Amino acid sequence: MLHVDTVVSGPVTMLRLDGDIDEQGVAELRKALVDCLRVKRHNVVVNMTGVKFISYMGVGILVERLRQFRSGHGDMKLVGLNLYTQRLFRMIGVTSLFETYDSEAQAIQVYQQAA
Repeated sequence: MLHVDTVVSGPVTMLRLDGDIDEQGVAELRKALVDCLRVKRHNVVVNMTGVKFISYMGVGILVERLRQFRSGHGDMKLVGLNLYTQRLFRMIGVTSLFETYDSEAQAIQVYQQAA
């Protein structure tokens, strides 16, 4: 089961994920990302430090929502990808789509520098 903790820090919304992004987790992830879009929070940091597994569908949700955030003049940055997730992203060919960081502070700083 995936737990999503949403933290707002100025113009940036952080989604801290804990659990697996499996069939059930995909629904939770989708809901959290759609909620950000619905309230026009287009600068998002997804902290995946607590994620051990992500399915192909989970990656698809991230790619789909990334495009929506960017079309709203925002972006989605990823934090804390484990080795499994990094390999999956490379295998699927989506590594170049995402900016990834080791910490939330690094990702937030990029947003602040762009402002």
